[in-house]
Amino acid sequence: MKISIITICYNEPNLEETCQSIVNQTWQDFEWVVVDGNSNQKTQEIWDKYKYRIDKFISEPDNGRYNAMNKGIMLVSGEYLNFLNAGDYYTDNNVLQKVVELGLDKDIVYGNLNFIEKTGKLKTWNFPEVVDNEYLCIRSLPHPACFIKKELFNLYGLYNEKYKVVSDWEKFLEFILMHHSSYKHINLQCANFNLEGISSTDKDLCKKERSDVLKKYFTEEQINKFLESKDSYSFVEQIFSMKNSKNGIHKIITFLGCHLKIKRSHK
Repeated sequence: MKISIITICYNEPNLEETCQSIVNQTWQDFEWVVVDGNSNQKTQEIWDKYKYRIDKFISEPDNGRYNAMNKGIMLVSGEYLNFLNAGDYYTDNNVLQKVVELGLDKDIVYGNLNFIEKTGKLKTWNFPEVVDNEYLCIRSLPHPACFIKKELFNLYGLYNEKYKVVSDWEKFLEFILMHHSSYKHINLQCANFNLEGISSTDKDLCKKERSDVLKKYFTEEQINKFLESKDSYSFVEQIFSMKNSKNGIHKIITFLGCHLKIKRSHK
């Protein structure tokens, strides 16, 4: 089996869209593993509709998203893993076919991502060919558009369940910076990512977790240098979403699960 899709879920209202995008793929030589966090009856009824295509299914309480993702990793048998969580969905029915044709020949193969804003509007984000230290200090790779060799988790361990919001970013740092895992960018819009899952994140928790991770991989001098350099990038290159506050006084920027409130200038 070349690809295993892992979907984690807890009472996701847009679950049907996720399921439809998976079962309608033209390339069906994949394994689908679902880890549900003991969701409500409405969610379970949706799962029942798609169990004919789900290869492995568990529904039980978990200790957060990374605990659920780790459960999924331990259940899969595919060579490459793709995390398409409930609420996210592939951009079209040919995504997996195109990914296979473009080549799963590196440790990490990643495409591009669309962000789904609360209005339903899609904001396209194209990722770079090269992810160096500076890039990974400030940004991350697009998890729903990534195909990661399972062997990496076998060699270097699962997601760090100590963290609640940054462990996927930390894992890319570990794979690429510490262990020099190979990677490749494919110029393909792979998935639509639902921003609502990020919007409720505790900004103080996120800030603390990010600080802890950065100290593991970078010196204080590097961190300061990289964070200063991000000012030369556009807002779209730095963030997952940007919107006005309800009172119109602030811009609220969401980046890797952190909310930053910036007072708007009135010229």
